[in-house]
Amino acid sequence: MPISAARSRLRTALRVVIPLLVVALATGCGMIPPEPKTEAAKSVFTLYNIVLAMGIAVFLGVEGFIVYAIFRYRRRDDRLPPQTHGNTLVEIIWTAIPTVIVLILFVLSIVTLQRVEAVTPGGVNIEVDGFQWQWQFRYLDDDDNPDNDYSVVGSPASPAVMVVPVGEPVHLTLVSRDVIHSFFVPQFLIKRDLIPFPEGEAPNELEFTVTEEGTYHGQCAEFCGNLHAQMTFSVQAMPRAQYDQWLADAQAGRTPAPSEQPTGETIELAAANIAFDKKTLSVAADTAWTLRLTNQDTVPHNVVILDADNNEVFRSGDVTGPDASGDFAVPPLPAGEYTFYCEYHPVPDMTGTLTVQ
Repeated sequence: MPISAARSRLRTALRVVIPLLVVALATGCGMIPPEPKTEAAKSVFTLYNIVLAMGIAVFLGVEGFIVYAIFRYRRRDDRLPPQTHGNTLVEIIWTAIPTVIVLILFVLSIVTLQRVEAVTPGGVNIEVDGFQWQWQFRYLDDDDNPDNDYSVVGSPASPAVMVVPVGEPVHLTLVSRDVIHSFFVPQFLIKRDLIPFPEGEAPNELEFTVTEEGTYHGQCAEFCGNLHAQMTFSVQAMPRAQYDQWLADAQAGRTPAPSEQPTGETIELAAANIAFDKKTLSVAADTAWTLRLTNQDTVPHNVVILDADNNEVFRSGDVTGPDASGDFAVPPLPAGEYTFYCEYHPVPDMTGTLTVQ
């Protein structure tokens, strides 16, 4: 073969191989999961690395033999090479190696799954309600009295925060109010679906024990509609004493008295099937009025009013149905066009125009 032709082939090979190496290096960081921050996550992290190491070994072995065969047995002429018709030893080896690998991975997977699914007594019990498109975290009191429970409801503008103690099991009951959602925190290395099971069927559950203080961001990992990307939350882990103080303070201030009593003309607005029954409202300028929000849905709704410059001028409280309503005092507004919408569901069907004249 002429030297020039060999060099040309080498340059062509390099043009292909070098970009592939660059891509492999650029994506290589994604091969390793984030550092685990729960006890179960450490087991998952170890199993992942074992599978990755075995995969790399198999890849290098197979590709190595392929490259060796390409160069060792590349065709130089048209003569037929020696033919081998069966080799018992080789067949035993290539059957035994995959069998051993599968058995090892099977045993390690069962051990890891038992650790992930283990249920530990004590700790904190939280009901996680997923809805389009946010989260509600309800802290279940030990005396089983719903009046003592404390709830945190998030919105796209202000995602919910789940506060938990470090070093203690956290038991989650996962409930969906509409479609399938998925509770996922990358540093916990596990996700679990929230499924709208029929009445009488037990919801999914999840337990984890956070090992380090910090804030860990999570999200819905199951496409659930238009605002799926905004269905985020975070988990804040803190020492038990600090957690107890936070919960006591939150429970003490969970039902504050309204700053203003409803007054003036009452404007009614109803929500059903993630839609307001009115797209336009009209009130008198420079006069206080009352907004009566009725919610027929099982998910929370509220009303936020923005002026022409998109500045917030009013925000109602949350109303969670079905068949619930609330009256909210709206301060006097100057004449002009305003926009009102539900902060939990800022979609066209829950957005309208308020005319103040």
